[in-house]
Amino acid sequence: MTKRRYILLSIPLACIACIIVSLVISQPRKEKKDQRADPASKEDFSARKEAQNINSNDKLIQTVEGLSIPKYDEQGNETLIMRGKNTFLLNNNVYKIVEPEIEFLDSADPEQGTQSVFITSDNGEMNNISNEGYLSDNVIVNLDQETKLNTNYLRYSPEKKSVYTDDFVTITGKGIMIKGQGCEIDLINKKMWIKKDAEMEMDGANNDLFFLSEEDTSHAAQTLPEDTPSVNETSKEKISHEKTFIRSSGQLVFNRHSDTHVMVFHNSVEVKKGSSTVFSDELVIFVDSETKKTKQAIASGNVLASQETTIAKGSSLTWDVSTQTATLEDAYKAEFIKDDLHIDAQKIIFYKDAGKIDIPGSGNLKANTKRKSDKNNMPGHADKTDDTITVKWEGKMNFLEETREANFEKNIEVRKENSILFCNNLNVTFSDRDFHLNTLKATENIHIIDKKSNLYSEAIGDVVTWNVKSKITVLKGRPFALLREGDKRQIHSPKVLFYGNENNILCEGKGTFYEKGDEAPPHKGTEDADIKVNWVKKMVYNSKLKKASFFEQVQATRGEQKLNGDQIDAYMNDKKSVSKIVATDNVYFFSKNLNNSEGLGTLLIWDLIQNVALLTGNPKAELRREGARTFSEKIYFDIDGNHITWEGRPHWQLITNK
Repeated sequence: MTKRRYILLSIPLACIACIIVSLVISQPRKEKKDQRADPASKEDFSARKEAQNINSNDKLIQTVEGLSIPKYDEQGNETLIMRGKNTFLLNNNVYKIVEPEIEFLDSADPEQGTQSVFITSDNGEMNNISNEGYLSDNVIVNLDQETKLNTNYLRYSPEKKSVYTDDFVTITGKGIMIKGQGCEIDLINKKMWIKKDAEMEMDGANNDLFFLSEEDTSHAAQTLPEDTPSVNETSKEKISHEKTFIRSSGQLVFNRHSDTHVMVFHNSVEVKKGSSTVFSDELVIFVDSETKKTKQAIASGNVLASQETTIAKGSSLTWDVSTQTATLEDAYKAEFIKDDLHIDAQKIIFYKDAGKIDIPGSGNLKANTKRKSDKNNMPGHADKTDDTITVKWEGKMNFLEETREANFEKNIEVRKENSILFCNNLNVTFSDRDFHLNTLKATENIHIIDKKSNLYSEAIGDVVTWNVKSKITVLKGRPFALLREGDKRQIHSPKVLFYGNENNILCEGKGTFYEKGDEAPPHKGTEDADIKVNWVKKMVYNSKLKKASFFEQVQATRGEQKLNGDQIDAYMNDKKSVSKIVATDNVYFFSKNLNNSEGLGTLLIWDLIQNVALLTGNPKAELRREGARTFSEKIYFDIDGNHITWEGRPHWQLITNK
């Protein structure tokens, strides 16, 4: 009975032995004498070395040469193959593997074919029951033909279908190197995490994530021989070969898709290339899976980008390679600063190749009108004027690098010193070498408010231009531009020129000056104190003398008095009102109040406060009154007193119709 039992037990043992033989499993055996005499092969040496490293407490049960264990999904597709040159099974159900190799296969996308991830190392270990294991010593994860990960330790979790490590890792690929502390790879979803302190180095290219323009090299180009390559070309070539460095204190998440690889850096992200740096809370980079070139990059959260004197701030910065654009955005305001130019708006788009800046919505711009070197810093000659101009708009704004001009639209407000300009269309040009203003041209619904001038407080017209170098502002209107001091004074002229800080004004062409009187004369209406001056050629206002001069066929009226002359000068008092009028050359004075009296001469001085006038002539002035005329050296008109006096030796001459 016992013999039969042994025979029955020997049958399954024989089957197991056959299976072991089919898997090329063999028990350790002593080498033959002639084999030990031969030099050991590399594989045998590795196997013996690993066997010697086995803990003495562990009992070696089996040795497997050329291990290959496949795994399949529910559809019968291979998902994983584990291989090893030599494998030792210990009594604690642990496999010690020499030169293990794990291949993960993905055939989910038929168009792309079966994709594989290979993992190799010098040594490995796997639990035969849980299938958990680790790889150590020269661990290499081949993510594709060009991209691989290197580390010294990697653990495999079958439940998560992932490998992970807390050791330092290095990832290399086409034009890229990534380093960091700790890593996990989701083998099914092709997703990878570097746990912290990620650093990436990538080759620079013209389509990198930096949008800021290169420094101006035009001056250097002028000093080179004609056969020398242009500085711009050399500079671009140098910039294209500069490496880009990225680092973050948090995780780096790497997603591998069929057409795009996505890298996400977290926490205290810093990107640097040459003199350019970008700081942000998070950075997402989209890389073409075939060319390994950047397609798009998005920095978000407290973005600060800088290059030399150029700074950009916002909540997000998006760089798009296909359009060669960078978009800076912020729900409150994004800021762009270059030298003395400062722009803020919710959205700013930079077109790198086109040399263009677009702002599709409202914003603000601040710029200077002169450089620091232009200011005279000598004692007693300091220029105390504010050279800053600010522009606010509600429509849109665009800037063209080629023409150095910016255009603004809709509800525009321009401030300079004590003046404010409102318009609906504005064009500004900058100097060739920096962002200091050269000219300004505004059109559509021009309205200027001036708080400094004592001649006007508002100006209205159709077109206004301003030149920084000449410091002249020109206002034009069709049929005329209007200057206004509240309801007190109005000036009409087709063209008005404002002269810089001196606050002098020139009105060209035929125009009108009107001023409302402060007080009405006795027994007269308020309109009798109003002053109106018409001229044909021009009007000039001198702020220092508080004097307005009118030229050619000038006529001034006040109440029922009328004064003509080739030139009339009006003087302002401390109350900003015309207090005196002086007419010269071909002077003609008429007063209805004085019985239609007329005066002719070469000079008339009219005191508007006392309402008296003095007429002189060369050699004598002429007075015409009640059908007669007389000549005298001086003729006094007392308009309020209703009488006329004269000096000299007058004689009357009756005026007849013959």
